[in-house]
Amino acid sequence: MKSKGHRPLRLCLVSCSLAPAFRKLGHEVLALRPNPGVCDFPRLLRVKNFSPDIIIQQESLGPRILLCGLESIPCLKVFWSIDTHLNAFWQEEYARLFDLTLSTQKRWADCLRRWGPINTAWLPWFGQRLLWKPWKDRTRQMAFVGRVTEHRPSRKRFVEFLQERFGLEPIQDVSFEEMLQIYRQTRLAPNEAIFGEINFRVFEAASCGCLVFNQAGIPGLEDILTPDREIVVFTHALELAAKISRFLNNPMEAERMAKAAWARIQDSHLPVHRAQKLLALAQDIITSTAQVDNHVQARGTQSWTLALYRLWQAKRAPVNGDHLRDMLLALPESSEKRVALMGFWTGMQEKKTLAHSLSGMLQSNHYQGNALVNQVASLAALQLGDTTMAKAFWLRHRATSALGCITPGSAMEFYLAWAREWQRLGRPARPGLPFDHERHLPESALECLIMAHRLDSRNMDVCRRIDALLDKQSGFEPLRLSLLSHLTLHQRQDWLASLKLGLVNLQGFRLKQGLEEIVLAEQHAGRQSQAQKFRDALAVIDSNGLIRQTLFSRSF
Repeated sequence: MKSKGHRPLRLCLVSCSLAPAFRKLGHEVLALRPNPGVCDFPRLLRVKNFSPDIIIQQESLGPRILLCGLESIPCLKVFWSIDTHLNAFWQEEYARLFDLTLSTQKRWADCLRRWGPINTAWLPWFGQRLLWKPWKDRTRQMAFVGRVTEHRPSRKRFVEFLQERFGLEPIQDVSFEEMLQIYRQTRLAPNEAIFGEINFRVFEAASCGCLVFNQAGIPGLEDILTPDREIVVFTHALELAAKISRFLNNPMEAERMAKAAWARIQDSHLPVHRAQKLLALAQDIITSTAQVDNHVQARGTQSWTLALYRLWQAKRAPVNGDHLRDMLLALPESSEKRVALMGFWTGMQEKKTLAHSLSGMLQSNHYQGNALVNQVASLAALQLGDTTMAKAFWLRHRATSALGCITPGSAMEFYLAWAREWQRLGRPARPGLPFDHERHLPESALECLIMAHRLDSRNMDVCRRIDALLDKQSGFEPLRLSLLSHLTLHQRQDWLASLKLGLVNLQGFRLKQGLEEIVLAEQHAGRQSQAQKFRDALAVIDSNGLIRQTLFSRSF
């Protein structure tokens, strides 16, 4: 496909929210919303008698739509991933069916790019064009609109904390238009996100002229709204409470910030801005028909099958195991196929087939220099209880990598060593995939450490390694809370673990438990003549002094 200059483009949009914006820009738009499941897309285009210049699929939340046959359509194809933070484990493969993959999350766009030969870019969500409504005309001091259920315990505690402190009344099960009307009547809008992502609520509330309070440290947030000028950020419950109180007592300053955020949305973050950016990114990809078509066709069948396999691992695939087996076996031989088959045999509990496959690779020296095959094969051997075979694949991997000279001997040592290797390769965890140690082979550092923890739950070194890993990952707070509780239960004098547990509790809106745990940490440190070390460590995590101020006043 060659550049079309400024002539209108023929755009085929699948479940895409930007259709009105593209039409406003003068392009011809076919907007489709196929039924959930597998869609024979070439057939659908023939029925619609439409030959697109660009196909744009936006990830549909809820029942997913999977487009089959994209490789046979000679045009540019774009996938806009909305919940990459929950679905990267399968979208990594599905994305290879497209020439360009966009993510609403800056960090995850970077991850997809590192994981494979995928053209990726960051395209955040967008706000709404709305008139400014002065705060004097608003009737609600504070609101949170969103689902609050037992399945989202962190959000439930967040809402309960705000109910207790500020009388917040959560609102749920309303339409999109009703939600906008609620926020247009609201001044302050605290926000909570599942995996530390930039969610829709940031844009919705800011579009309505609310002052948004959002979790700090989310990559890309500062590019959308400037902290302390257009949005308020917080790290834990005490800081959120203090900042809400501050702006309740300074309504003029709060309204100035809210209006600045509203203006930023209107100037930079509307649907038309996203439509323009998407087309500019697509134009950067377009070089020639051959390059675009060959990129997708070369991987079409394999990427489609592997995407279904990853969904099957999570029990979300629209195919059964027997059908998937036939699809995997029919693929041309490749390292990706071999890795998928090892995982498939494991998931199907076909241990004899898995053992035969591993032995065959060793005897034939197939994929001897392929790091991924050797890693997964070694871990598959551990799943079978065969440390000798696990060692053989370790040695194959060591011959072509930077692994250390010491060869693991036990299953525990292998899991710890492979965890380090997955971490080195940029695979700390696979959010969104509920890891099942019986159905899945470990394919991340966290999963290897979970297997090590299963071998010996009293090994505190493993617990500390998991904690160090999760400390840098959003969305794993419940697991980290459980882990640190386990660690402090078995090593009561470990004041640093108690301090970390206290902070995780505060981040998860368990105010009383968090502060009590920090008091215990202080006491343990004092008994070990490490009071100054404790104070130094607390100062690092409590840069604004709110935790120390609360502890000093004992007002909890």
